[in-house]
Amino acid sequence: MTFATAALAILIGGLAPAGAAPSQDVEMLSSGAPAEWRRFSESDSSTYLVDMASIVRNGDDASIRVARVSKRLAPGEYRHTVDQFGARCRAGETRVETSSDVADDGVTADTFAADEPWTPAPVNSLDDAVREMACGETEPSRQSFDSIRAWIDAGRP
Repeated sequence: MTFATAALAILIGGLAPAGAAPSQDVEMLSSGAPAEWRRFSESDSSTYLVDMASIVRNGDDASIRVARVSKRLAPGEYRHTVDQFGARCRAGETRVETSSDVADDGVTADTFAADEPWTPAPVNSLDDAVREMACGETEPSRQSFDSIRAWIDAGRP
């Protein structure tokens, strides 16, 4: 195989060079930092993870990504929803700004603006936990994962 043929095969994903590491499913943020997903809550039907690396603060406002993963996924299924939350720290308010459906292959299938109004986050609610994390008041103690897929593959700890 010529160098050009090998390079083309690598580019289209047909071959990996000898000694190459397997493809990693690391989710990178626009800042270039890897995602840092941590489980922080669950309901009867879903588990919620927060990306601590996605936090952006601007004065009293903050934003953070939260993933919602169904507990009913079959092995090998990775679809989930990622919501971009906004938080007004001192006012104690939150809202979902955008929501994205992510397919099994990790590709965002659909993103839409939630267009929600700012609402008070009731104490001890999911929204309150999101606000506290976005505003730097608390942080989940769970292990972090660089993608939702990595968390699922690890057995959803």
